[in-house]
Amino acid sequence: MSCYLDLKKVKPNVVLAATDRVALDAVGVAVLRMFGTTKEVSLGKVFEQEQIARAVELGIGVGAVSDIEVVAVDDNSNTLRDRVVENLT
Repeated sequence: MSCYLDLKKVKPNVVLAATDRVALDAVGVAVLRMFGTTKEVSLGKVFEQEQIARAVELGIGVGAVSDIEVVAVDDNSNTLRDRVVENLT
């Protein structure tokens, strides 16, 4: 199933915070894929995205999805967290 949609405004009601810029960008890509994004952002693995791959080369942050921990702020957010984690691949 493709996550590419006709671009439209959505209100995901998600707040992202991290101490690692690469992890934050990777999770941001996952969220974009959940709610629809451009064809370029929807293709391939998250860490194959050009800006993320370059940041990893430069040693700016985490180097793999397995290095990222997505934490839900409360029990009501666990389902959303699980969806984000699924979209990180």
